[in-house]
Amino acid sequence: MREEVLKVLHNESSTAGVPISFWRHFADNEFIDAADQPAVIETNLQGHRDYLAAVDVDLVKTMLDGYFPYPFNNVTDPRDLSQLKRIQPLAPTDPWIQGQVELAKQQRALAGDKPLFVTVFSPLILLKWALIKHYEEALTLADQRFTDLYEQDATIVKHVLAVIATDQIKVVQVLHEHTDIDGIYYSTQSIQDPRVDNLEFFNSVMKPVDIKIQKAINEVFETSILHICGFDGATNHLEWFVDYPLPVINWATKTDGYTLGEGKQLFGDRVVLGGFDNSRKGILYSGNKEEIQRYVQELLLEAGTKGVILGADCTVPRDIPYDHLKWAIEAAHNF
Repeated sequence: MREEVLKVLHNESSTAGVPISFWRHFADNEFIDAADQPAVIETNLQGHRDYLAAVDVDLVKTMLDGYFPYPFNNVTDPRDLSQLKRIQPLAPTDPWIQGQVELAKQQRALAGDKPLFVTVFSPLILLKWALIKHYEEALTLADQRFTDLYEQDATIVKHVLAVIATDQIKVVQVLHEHTDIDGIYYSTQSIQDPRVDNLEFFNSVMKPVDIKIQKAINEVFETSILHICGFDGATNHLEWFVDYPLPVINWATKTDGYTLGEGKQLFGDRVVLGGFDNSRKGILYSGNKEEIQRYVQELLLEAGTKGVILGADCTVPRDIPYDHLKWAIEAAHNF
């Protein structure tokens, strides 16, 4: 099956049905820092082990639980601009980078020969996430605090983003050098604050750092996935992302207003991934077998099967019944 999935990832047709995959978090709090609570790594690995034994996905997008928090080198409080301006790049040997390599090696062993993609987050996401207490404060507060910092001193914020971009390129390079993963799942998202959710900010601040990392990804991996994150209702102007160079595109079809077929056209007939709303309101979570399988057929009749991989907008809920995923997989393979 690996070769058939790779065909689709390369925008060719498969003779083994339409590939489909879903992924979920395994730690109760994915923002736990492995440096402080190393037990989260075993939780991560055991979660993948159990999930992959239960659900026969066609490609594996692994979870980075334990490495969501970026270690701001030479900074103790990332909400303090006077400290942020002192940020220093991480060494390639830093535990945060090397820990991701070791995690990827073990995840590869669990995934077998299935195509495997490891998450790399955008600098904007990593910076804004550092500005709140997760599961205590709303995600949107992170965007507000990011924008506050940017309005106070855009130069410092741009410098921090550039440093994080440099470190994420190091992550990409060491993953390529020391593991046999198939590619990167690059997750980015517009800042959810109207003060900077505009084309000028996107083009002058967000896009340059995103493209710098994506070019580095394309230099070492043949196939990687761009995830334009619509988690928890976050919105993105999909048409702004058409110059992003990764070959496979995943976005929130409902939230951002483009079906799989429309997105495939928007992105110049690149490979598309997704189609299912990942929330508890979506049919994947709340539907019965007939509804889910009928929806699979509707997705593929609209988008076609060439260069199409079914999945969700983003991470599916931890408590989603695995039968729902299996019903979708069965329908995709039998289409």
